[in-house]
Amino acid sequence: MMFEKYGFAGAFVAIQAVLTLYAQGLQSGVVVDSGDGVTHICPVYEGFTLPQIRRLDIAGRDITMYMIKLLLLRGYAFNHSADFETVRMMKEKLCYVGYNIEQEQKLSHETTVLVENYQLPDGGWGEVRGPRGTIPAHLINVEGQGIAELLFDTIQRCDIDIRPELYKHIVLSGGSTMYPGLPSRLERELKQLHLERVLKGDVERLSRLKIRIEDPPRRKDMVFIGGAVLADVMKDRDNFWISREEYQEKGMQLALEKLMPGGTS
Repeated sequence: MMFEKYGFAGAFVAIQAVLTLYAQGLQSGVVVDSGDGVTHICPVYEGFTLPQIRRLDIAGRDITMYMIKLLLLRGYAFNHSADFETVRMMKEKLCYVGYNIEQEQKLSHETTVLVENYQLPDGGWGEVRGPRGTIPAHLINVEGQGIAELLFDTIQRCDIDIRPELYKHIVLSGGSTMYPGLPSRLERELKQLHLERVLKGDVERLSRLKIRIEDPPRRKDMVFIGGAVLADVMKDRDNFWISREEYQEKGMQLALEKLMPGGTS
């Protein structure tokens, strides 16, 4: 398509997680990429993805559907595709990730502190108690671990020598990582998992664990930004790109072999 429809002179195929790190000026780290349909946790070391990639089939659309379910239980009716869009906007405006889920649940049950009012398209007002934390997988009919546990397992499955580097560069990417409070909640849960499973409860050693979760303000566009950075850096290296001539002469499959480790340039 790039050559035939848009007439590009050259193209390159890159992995999203690697581009996300490039956007942050990094070559090593773990990318937590969550969009509308799926969440991926991808470790990268010195520009190469590692095989310990994990996938979670929960993302933005599932959270929207979960909010619709909660609102239906409160008596609100949603009948059109436009209603889905309304709830999606409510989610983006009102939802955040609570630092302490037990405390959040107590506040929700005992007070009205967490109640928000939202104006509906028909001009009426609805009372919303949106999802105030990372939603347990079983509540939306998906079996599996949560993001923090998958992230912890991903890093712990990597070589022990590179784990400190990965813990120090955890980068959030994608629209479903935009919720306020997500970085601090992930850091809290990672430390708790490390304390329980690695340190066996030794609190004194926990201070040695250096965790940094990077949440750049434009993380919805991190892959595009990283691609732009890579394209600018490599713009004058002709052997880096698949050229239109290579594509026309060899076809896409042979041209893509150029991008593989050990491929010809």
